[in-house]
Amino acid sequence: MPSTQQQRYLINQLSEMPVFLEKAFLGFSLERLTRKPENDRSPLLEHLWHLRDCESDLYGLRIDRVFKEIRPYLAPVNVSGWPIERGYHLRDGEQAIREFSALRLALIERLGEADLTSFERVGVRQDQSEVNIFDLAEHLADHDRDHRWRMSAILREYMDQ
Repeated sequence: MPSTQQQRYLINQLSEMPVFLEKAFLGFSLERLTRKPENDRSPLLEHLWHLRDCESDLYGLRIDRVFKEIRPYLAPVNVSGWPIERGYHLRDGEQAIREFSALRLALIERLGEADLTSFERVGVRQDQSEVNIFDLAEHLADHDRDHRWRMSAILREYMDQ
């Protein structure tokens, strides 16, 4: 079982991403958000909508289901088609940031209010392995770090131009 300190640390990590997105990308021009970067396969706009959709349709959804259900099956999700299927290139980046931030705040509140034993609740993956809420939240924090690093690299690239 995670400790209270681990719970707080994880929640603090999850709190960083909305701040990063709001400070770095609110007010960004559409040209910069849609420009294809040299060293990343996705423009910033795709990153923003991917993060938003993962919050509602992947990580947040899984965590919510494990809180509410007994050993729910967590089906694999193929996110690779989302940019085209969901028309990311036609969408507003600031809307993605606002929606992501609201969804993340709700998740943080839920995790912060949960007692430590709730973090042990599990869902079942396709391979029949179990994953608990703490691990799901850790995966989400890892996902945040990956995208923050990639988006920061794109920002550095744009500063050099």
